[in-house]
Amino acid sequence: MQGILQCFSMKKILLFIFVFSSLITFSQTKVTDSQKIESLIQIWGLLKYHHPEISKGNYDFNNEFILEFDKIQSIEFNDDLNNEFINWIKKFETKKTKFKSDDNFLKSKNLFTKNADFKWIEHSNFSNELVALLTKVKNNVAVGDYYASINSLNKMVGFKNETGLNNFDASLKSHRMLFLCSFWNVMRYWNVNIYLTVQPWSEVLTEMIPEFNKNEPINFELAKEKLFSKLNDSHSDYGYSTTLTTVKNFPSFGGRIISDSLVVNVIFNKVLTDRDSIEIGDVIYAIEGEKLRDYYLSKYKEVISASNENYLKYAIEKTYILSSNKDSIQVELIKKDGRRQSKHIQLAPLSYFGERYARLSPPKLESNWNKIQDDIGYLNLYKITKEELKTAFQSFENYKGIIIDLRNYPSHIHGAMLADYLYSNKKKYMNVLGPSSPAYGEYNFESPLKFIKDPFAAGKKNSKYYKGKIVLLVD
Repeated sequence: MQGILQCFSMKKILLFIFVFSSLITFSQTKVTDSQKIESLIQIWGLLKYHHPEISKGNYDFNNEFILEFDKIQSIEFNDDLNNEFINWIKKFETKKTKFKSDDNFLKSKNLFTKNADFKWIEHSNFSNELVALLTKVKNNVAVGDYYASINSLNKMVGFKNETGLNNFDASLKSHRMLFLCSFWNVMRYWNVNIYLTVQPWSEVLTEMIPEFNKNEPINFELAKEKLFSKLNDSHSDYGYSTTLTTVKNFPSFGGRIISDSLVVNVIFNKVLTDRDSIEIGDVIYAIEGEKLRDYYLSKYKEVISASNENYLKYAIEKTYILSSNKDSIQVELIKKDGRRQSKHIQLAPLSYFGERYARLSPPKLESNWNKIQDDIGYLNLYKITKEELKTAFQSFENYKGIIIDLRNYPSHIHGAMLADYLYSNKKKYMNVLGPSSPAYGEYNFESPLKFIKDPFAAGKKNSKYYKGKIVLLVD
């Protein structure tokens, strides 16, 4: 009996040990591959631009990313990941390393802080020790300018020491993630307009990690297009876009997107359009079985960086909206007489249409300025010269109003010239936001060459300035 009791007690002890050890194992939080990469990218960017040693260029930080990326691949639990990051960060400190904080920095009068998003430090399941280390780096103001430097004359940011990774190989996951890491952090710390993106920039990183995780070469190219489109900046022209540069065939006509339909307004090759019975004035409202708007949004929204949908329409309406690698495309259209048709239109290479297809010029004007009625004048700024501008304002001096057409880019004058006729005195017309330090900007900074000529002021002392109404036409 005693032996049985002893055996039973031993089983209870063994069971207790098993359960206890299991609880220890399962109490550790597992970390996903994407979470590990996102944490590494966030920490790498903070160290690169805020650490007193790294920001001076004392380390090959691209190589450091690759080394650390490889180290964390085998880590499964959050505690182990925390310890690895702690050891990595401490590696860059020497006896001479000096962190400098400035309690008055955030109280600066013109400081712009909307991009200073460091909530991830507290919300990433980091240990207290790791949070303390990252916070010390974040608060450091003694940063170097090796990776990013602000020109003292024009306040523009330069990246002359960004050389990229030697022997970059897109087939390697670590290299693809370094590409994402570098670009995302440059925008996060130095693009003062990054707070304006439709999708918060921190969310962009979370979304893009799985995209860059895909191994096929075409997926890497498509991931880059999608990443750049997230900037929502119409000046971010990615000229190497695979989607745009590999398309082979185009329609023989162009149009304007109006009310979610494409209105044909120019013919490039009459032989092809006659074959398809396409005429100026035809309205295409569906492509390949989809409503026109649904079609171009699904195809181009994540390819072209556009500040708004109007710009996206402008970028594709003349050429890309009907382009394809097939030799024809199916459309639904309404003819000028109201008949509805469904047909395939023929497509051909760009070389088939000559130079005219590449650039559509605005319609020629009979005059750059003229009188609409006795007391209203009209100015089109596209081709107007400085001399014509002066003559026009002299003629309009006693008019009730002037319509100024801004639906184009002036080619012979700059906007400040208008101020000479519209202002009574020289005055500042623009406030400028520029970068001042990593993740921070400065409101209303003054031009360093203001004493010679202030680029942010326009006009002159002019008692005869135009006093009537001004109406602007914009698109």
